[in-house]
Amino acid sequence: MTDFETGTIKSVKDMLPNILHRGCLFHFSQAVCRQVQSKGLTTKYNEDEVFRLNVKELIALAFAPLDQIITSFDLICDQFDDDANDLVEYFEKTCIGEPKRSGTGRKKPQFDHKLWNIHDRVVATVPR
Repeated sequence: MTDFETGTIKSVKDMLPNILHRGCLFHFSQAVCRQVQSKGLTTKYNEDEVFRLNVKELIALAFAPLDQIITSFDLICDQFDDDANDLVEYFEKTCIGEPKRSGTGRKKPQFDHKLWNIHDRVVATVPR
């Protein structure tokens, strides 16, 4: 289990190709919160209860079954105001996968769903 540093993930994969590599929920949450800050949305997060809940819903996608992540993400996206588009686009690109131009399917995200999703670990009561 590691954080979401691309270099660390690549090194673990290269050196230990046969292990199941997972990300840490704390670091996943931290990455999302840092994006809220870097996108200039901290005040909105602190003052707008609906926006704060929407951000927490993005983080909660880590608990969704793998086959429900994209559908759930689409539902959550519809709840964000336009001023959060940069945050939603970041999350989509890095964690979900951007829609393909052909209109069918999605590109591979920077972080595979299996890396950050903890649904199976929660069900199996394994540390997350």
